[in-house]
Amino acid sequence: MKFVGLRGYSRYSDKKALTLDEINSLKNVAVALNRVKDGEELVEICRKIRHIHVILNELYAIANVSKFKKVTVSVGMVSVNNLDLKFYRELNAHAVVIPPELNDEVESFENDGLKIEVFGKAFVEMFYKGRCHLSAYASGKSVKRDGVCSMECARMWEVLYSGEKICETSFKPELRIYDVKADYIKHETRQINGEGVIENGINNKCSQS
Repeated sequence: MKFVGLRGYSRYSDKKALTLDEINSLKNVAVALNRVKDGEELVEICRKIRHIHVILNELYAIANVSKFKKVTVSVGMVSVNNLDLKFYRELNAHAVVIPPELNDEVESFENDGLKIEVFGKAFVEMFYKGRCHLSAYASGKSVKRDGVCSMECARMWEVLYSGEKICETSFKPELRIYDVKADYIKHETRQINGEGVIENGINNKCSQS
């Protein structure tokens, strides 16, 4: 299944996102509305999306949209342990995306009916995926709220020790491919071509999205 971003509501540039009409004309896609917005606004726009599967990054919307759609909790919520999974299970979420930095720990997670979605291909950052605030701090523009990243990590940073510069380095995101088992496997290419792919995972070959 392909996943696409809704223009004005999706992380990453709107240049790669689709309009509501374009999305509703497609067949069997998951729709990413993983930009932080007003919860009630997200609920209303989700009612206008004809597809059953949406990806959200806001608690009020997750709790309410899960009453009428399959909601995947975005990696931007940074779910890192079993307590996080229990919380989203209580909100009736369908699935939770785990940051790729925790792929080695996924098999120890207790999902108890909640689907686990992991990255088979991902742009790995200097923080947990979904938790970087460098752009918002430096430029006032945030991927989570504005869909804009100033790529502060990719510029050259001076490394100081005892007040002396010892080197320069960069933390540019790196595209990595993982061999990991979960209910769903996400291949993150939406920043490049406007869409990504979600596959049924190895642990649950009969799982349906």
